Amino acid sequence: MKGRMCGLAALVLAVVALPAGLWAQKAEVVGTIVSPEIKMNGVSWDGESVWVITYQSSPLEWRIARLAADGSVESSFRVPVKSLDDVHNFGMSNITSDGDTIWANNWNEGIVYRFAKDGEILKSFKVPSVNQLIPVGIAFDGEYLWVLHWSDKNLYKLDRDGNELGKVSLRKLAPPPDMGLAWDGACFWVGSKGANRITRVTPEGEVKGFIKGPKAGGGIRDLAWDGEHLLVVYSQDSTIYKLRITE
Repeated sequence: MKGRMCGLAALVLAVVALPAGLWAQKAEVVGTIVSPEIKMNGVSWDGESVWVITYQSSPLEWRIARLAADGSVESSFRVPVKSLDDVHNFGMSNITSDGDTIWANNWNEGIVYRFAKDGEILKSFKVPSVNQLIPVGIAFDGEYLWVLHWSDKNLYKLDRDGNELGKVSLRKLAPPPDMGLAWDGACFWVGSKGANRITRVTPEGEVKGFIKGPKAGGGIRDLAWDGEHLLVVYSQDSTIYKLRITE
């Protein structure tokens, strides 16, 4: 009886500890894409294929690659990153796609790049109101780009020419968002790499739920949505996790 009461008390505490309106959602790993020969640091879906940022340390090189369903690299192109060292370097931190082109955050430069799928640089820009952008997430909602800034925890809304249209504060999220962003058609998913948590928020910044990351230990690097599933990649990992989310 005492054991049951302790368990009940723990359950009550766990429920009380959650803010009003916030609940854990269920995330089931329904598949993986494994590419053991590369280290992945970003993930996106263009409507047909998965794209990733790849990284190698010797020699230091960053590429953006399109993967086949079995994880093999179908094509890739080198991206302009000045890697200072192998440890304190995030390089191309995240990617997204508008279907026709690839957008990528350059952490080192604080610049958003737009690439053709053959690697041609079509455009690059900063967030106009931010002196030193530290981009840790990027998503495309079908019309606009959204960039997550590490320092102020704001989501910046931009058009495809880099004009700033607004911002949404995520500063009150706990744990704070610090790596990875995806748009599922109605809400954003933002990653907290140290806490290994992914939170779902509305375009107004309202929290709608959260999940635990699929890999123990944390280190979330990027997120994407493939139309049905949340895709999760961890820093310098060789696996993309495909999650089915339920309430």
